[in-house]
Amino acid sequence: MARTRGLIRVLCAALAVSAMPLRAAGTDEATETFNALYGTDLKRVRETGDARDDVELAARLLAAAKKATDQPLFLTVLCEKACDLAVSHPTGYGTALAAMDLLARTVPDKAAACAARTFEIREMQYQTTQGDEKKAAGELLLNSLLPVIEAKEKAGDLAEAAALYRKAKTIAAATGSPRADEIESRAARLAWRMKLERRVRDVKALLERDPKNVSAREGLVRLLVIECDDPAEAGKVLDGCEDKDLLKYVPAAAKPVEAAPEFACLELGEWYRGLVEKAPKHAKAAMYARAKAYLERFLTLHTPKDLNRTRGQVALEKVKEAESELAAAGRPAKPATPAKPAESGIIKPGQWMDLLPLVDPEKDVVKGKWTRRGGGLAVTSRTDGQRTVIPVAVTGSYELEVVLVRTEGKDNVAILIPVGTGKVAVSLNAWYKKARLECVHGKPDNATEVEVGALENGRPYTVRISVLAQGNNARVDVSLNGKQVIQWQGPQSALSPPGAWQLPVRRCLGLGTWGSAVAFRRVRLRMLSGEARLLRPVEK
Repeated sequence: MARTRGLIRVLCAALAVSAMPLRAAGTDEATETFNALYGTDLKRVRETGDARDDVELAARLLAAAKKATDQPLFLTVLCEKACDLAVSHPTGYGTALAAMDLLARTVPDKAAACAARTFEIREMQYQTTQGDEKKAAGELLLNSLLPVIEAKEKAGDLAEAAALYRKAKTIAAATGSPRADEIESRAARLAWRMKLERRVRDVKALLERDPKNVSAREGLVRLLVIECDDPAEAGKVLDGCEDKDLLKYVPAAAKPVEAAPEFACLELGEWYRGLVEKAPKHAKAAMYARAKAYLERFLTLHTPKDLNRTRGQVALEKVKEAESELAAAGRPAKPATPAKPAESGIIKPGQWMDLLPLVDPEKDVVKGKWTRRGGGLAVTSRTDGQRTVIPVAVTGSYELEVVLVRTEGKDNVAILIPVGTGKVAVSLNAWYKKARLECVHGKPDNATEVEVGALENGRPYTVRISVLAQGNNARVDVSLNGKQVIQWQGPQSALSPPGAWQLPVRRCLGLGTWGSAVAFRRVRLRMLSGEARLLRPVEK
């Protein structure tokens, strides 16, 4: 433990040095204020040698930081000191993570440093847990690691990103993570990108030695246009080419699609369609996408019903058909079969499990008129607090996916979830345009609230929820149509839904609406650790 604490202190020092240019002159005043208020306490806990009082002081500092959100410099000192103290013992990891989360949300300039620090704390958690808790800790660690890798990729630090992917694959394999295939796929894409960039560098080096090598130059242009899908970069090395098509089309393709004149769109669409034959498998989709964009623009601009429009329509139909065939070829021959509960009624970690078939409107509805609709479930009334139980009790960490369409009304939709010993409602369209968790520390209006815009009636929405429980703490992440909208972490005891969203059965999932009619098209669950237990046998 002493070695780990030493490592964390070194990492914290490194992060502090990297963040120094962001510090304002008022930092010294904030530090002096901290020392005046907490200097004696800090000296006392350092002298005792007992990590538990470090963690207790860290909790006090975090509580003070939550009240100082209008004083970012002072909040920064409080959060950093709280984290330094809290990581001295495993019982303080939750406090340390909460401090980094608060600092990142309040002082955006600190977000990158906080993300790196969060990853280090998650790694310590992972190293100090066993069994199912280690699996959950592994998922939390991956959740912290993958954004760091993405940042490395965006910054062009591909070698470091590749090293971190190797670490992520090791963690995923050790814990049996359901994200193992996703991580493997992302790592493979990065490896391909690195290989492609090496090829580009090699050809450029060749051209530096022999600028008149026409074959190499045209090969580089094609490589940039087709495999890199970067016609703008290709345009920079075009001088010296002799291929008439490259000289004609690359300069036009280097500009935005919206800048292309009417008939140029038709020619560029057909040119890109022809490039598919020369493209390796991984580059074909990008060429089809470019061709489709130009052809669609041509048909928008060219309204006369003449042979040119027919030519464009036929070309577009062929591109769309080829796109569909390409997508079908990339899908598994047999779709994954949804998991079935064991005879004991227990759903163990692994595959996705469809939950809507388990709901019986006569037995599970708490309020409102709920009916079967196709393979889904619909609430057709528009009263307040309509809700139904999904008869599955969940213990542990899991992912939940809900596909829904609001058909009438303008108020909110709720997904009711257990979070360890706590429970909460994921509320969408609260006050007609917000998403939030209800409630956190007994407050419907809380720091999780974010504006997402009003839900549109008749439009499908996909909600993905990740619940990671560890010890007495938990993390809840919510995305809407692929965009993350809510991220919360803290004690499980902080979560409890208001009376309107309460369910009569503990640890059960549920669905709800308020003044709206909603069709739930799909609800599926994948356990990450722990288990889900059916409340009654599946009817055959």
